[in-house]
Amino acid sequence: MHVMTQDTRSPRRERPLTARARLRLLVLVAGAAVALGPSGARSAEPAILARVNGEPVTQGELRLALADPSLRRRLQQDLGVREPDSQALERLALQKLINRRLILQEAGRRNFAVTEQELSRAATAFRRRFKDARRYVAWMKTRELDEKSLREGIRAQILTTRVMAALAEEVRVTDEQVQEYYEAHQDDLKTVEEVRLRRIAVTDKAAADEIVGALGKGEDFDHLARERSVGFDTGPGGGAGWVSVQTLAPPLRRAVGTLKAGETGGPLEQDGEFLVFRLEERRPAQTRSVAEARPEIERRLLTAKRQEIFQAWLTEQEQKAKIEVFLQPERGREVSGSND
Repeated sequence: MHVMTQDTRSPRRERPLTARARLRLLVLVAGAAVALGPSGARSAEPAILARVNGEPVTQGELRLALADPSLRRRLQQDLGVREPDSQALERLALQKLINRRLILQEAGRRNFAVTEQELSRAATAFRRRFKDARRYVAWMKTRELDEKSLREGIRAQILTTRVMAALAEEVRVTDEQVQEYYEAHQDDLKTVEEVRLRRIAVTDKAAADEIVGALGKGEDFDHLARERSVGFDTGPGGGAGWVSVQTLAPPLRRAVGTLKAGETGGPLEQDGEFLVFRLEERRPAQTRSVAEARPEIERRLLTAKRQEIFQAWLTEQEQKAKIEVFLQPERGREVSGSND
């Protein structure tokens, strides 16, 4: 990556920096970003933090990125530090924005585009992920987004997905690779233990005790479920099909673990309700055959290969690109004086 600095008080002077100097430079740029605002800026282009092949990365983009709690968590995970300092977060966020600009430039070279119809469908689908409009508005407010910036973010994500798919469109997984992965990861490819339960949920313990007594006298579980159960288990048999034991709430998981097929347990209090449950069947964890595990193996291998190809491409683009960062004057002197 060819990184250059610019001191805004004099005509542009550019010179390449070594890797260590580039790292210090990015720390300084990111550290200056939050303090730099329209009223305190001295540069002719105060909102621009960097240029990637001539295209700007702005202070506003960095601010929006850092306002997103989920992105901040991903940045913290990438840094491997629970509470990284603000400069480290800003440095990495700026690098992500530079990378995004490289990806979008590749989308332009490939003539990829997102139509307004595609964008509207994607935006509508995104809004439907929220339970109601109030939660959607709160989510937008937390991230300091408006509809225009949200749509641009969705557009960038769609284009990024298309670029990644295009870069890896020739990737294939061979039978030998599937077999090799299977032999090395058999324990990881086991099916999980599953159970099929029938449940009756009521709102008080006395009603649950009454149901247990009725079952002990031979009353039909299906009939009791239809007549007395509340919530999601009111269908035939009061059952939810096969479920992984690990997805059950811990108290229910422990109780089910003591039952044999056909036995009934409860009452058990859970989420304000009292459950009476019967274990219909238990399907133990077992090692899948190669054929059974193949779809998952292929998915894992393809994901890893595509990511590897994409990262290699991104590294190449960083090395080829002309990337400039803009420093406040006092910061510029400090970095320009480096002889690393």
